[in-house]
This record gives sequence, C-alpha cells and structure tokens, in this order.
Amino acid sequence: MKIIKIRQVDAFTQTPFTGNPAGVVAAASGLTVKEMKLITREMNLSETAFVFPPKTPTADMGLRWFTPSAEVNLCGHATIAAFHVLAEEKKYGMTRTGKFKYKVETRSGILPVEVTITKEQSPLISFGLPVPQFENLLYDADELGAALNIAPNDFQFAYPLAKDNFQVVLPIKNRERLFNIRPDFPLIEKICKKLQVSALTVFTTDTVDKESLVHTRCFVPLLGVNEDPVTGSSLGPLGVYLAEQGIVKSDNNGFRFIAEQGDCLEKPGRVTVTFRKKKDGYHSLWIIGSAVTVLDGEIRFT
Repeated sequence: MKIIKIRQVDAFTQTPFTGNPAGVVAAASGLTVKEMKLITREMNLSETAFVFPPKTPTADMGLRWFTPSAEVNLCGHATIAAFHVLAEEKKYGMTRTGKFKYKVETRSGILPVEVTITKEQSPLISFGLPVPQFENLLYDADELGAALNIAPNDFQFAYPLAKDNFQVVLPIKNRERLFNIRPDFPLIEKICKKLQVSALTVFTTDTVDKESLVHTRCFVPLLGVNEDPVTGSSLGPLGVYLAEQGIVKSDNNGFRFIAEQGDCLEKPGRVTVTFRKKKDGYHSLWIIGSAVTVLDGEIRFT
C-alpha cells in the first residue's frame, strides 16, 4: 500500500475556511502523473500542488500544479500553500526564524520564492511571477454581457478590455455590479477558447477595504474551475495592466497594492502585489500572502 501525506491549506488568508483552498503533497517523489491526477480529483479543489526534487541543478525543488481536469503552467495560491506546508514541516532549511530564498522549477521556468518566518505570525510567502504583456481588445459588449448576465452599460469603458497569455481583463463599474454577476460558464468557456486564454477576470476599483486597490472575480471553466476564490496568477499580472492604465501609481518606480477577491463567495482573500518599472519595461513581479492549514491527512493507494 502506498500512503501519501497531504494537507489542505487556505491561501491568501490567516482565517480558516476563507481564502483559496489548495491541496499540498510536500513529498511527491515517485508519484506518476496518473496518481497526481487521481489525488487532485479526489481532493476536488481548484488546484493541488506537488513538490519534487528538481531536475535542473540550479533549482532547489520542482513544483507542479493540477486542477481536477488538467495540469497548469502556473498557480499562485497553491504555491503559497505549498511553501506554508514546507515551512510548517521545517523542510528545505526552514528550521528557524529569518528569510529563506528558493529557486523553483516549474512549467513556467525557474521562479523565485521567498519565505519570511517570524515568531509572531504565519510565514509570509512571496512568489515571483513571469511579467506579462497585455494587448487591448475590442469590446463585444453584448456577448460579454450575456456571459456574465449583466447589462452592457455595467462595463467601465474608461479602461480597455485586454488580455495576456492567461486571462482576459474586463473592467466593471462598481462592486455591486461585480457581485451581481451570474456567470454563464459554457459561454465564458467559449469566449476564452476564441481568445486563446484560460480565464476571464473581472475587476472594479470599488473595494471592500479602504486600503485595497481593486476587487476581482476570476472564472476559469476551461480548466475545470468555474470560479476561483482568490487567484494569484491573475492578480499578479493584473498589476501590470493597472499600471499601464494609471490605476496603480508608482513610488520611486516601485508599485505596490492590495487586491481583494472571494468576498461574494464568502471566502475573502487578500493578495499584495509588487513590481518595478525600468526603461525596458516592468520587472520583479511578486505576489505576497500567507496561509493556514485546515486539514492534515493521508491518501492511500492499494
């Protein structure tokens, strides 16, 4: 019998049963792709993360992410969850307080992670993401309105519809309209296929907390996740869009803001996003958050 230790962790929060839950297998060496898919389907969470020894000599570890229907190239909240577990288990040298830096081998390249451990609070985890490039798109207000079951005049036309390699970004006038969205998931999936993206992200600058900059919702039915509660791989890249539109302001060429997501699902989460701008573009894109373990158990293969 093969027994696999697994934890369920709520990411981008320190309050159990809020934020975005992820499964974490912190010692996945020896698991096959079929077994990882079975574990992910059994957990039935938006993503489950698997930590491996790296294949690349310059990396400290390998990390793979699966949704119930597919392996994905990038996942923010499951990375936060994975390093929360590694810190709890005191792996990879995290046996004391301090800041720990890692290079993580992923399908999106070797990405940086920093973990700050103190005595006072949960580990604070920073995950470096590839910097996206956005292109503006023309609105088809009727089709988008039908996909979200809102009126075309609910869109905030002051900002453009745009896409990167993961998502379409769609501005909405206010939080009330955002919360009233009733998604048509098959139509959203059709739109995402047509635009060659995985997700449709809707945002407003009308926030719950005064210190936050934006509130978002993210729909990913193409990957088997109808609505993701808190999406780091969306919110990090969204920062570049917000900077391009002048919504987030720089401080000595540095950008930092808090994004909200999940409140309308009663799973609120908060993500800090930081990045910098230099002459040749945006650099050092990071998402920052903490997490809390809510389940510790075993998966058994007979």
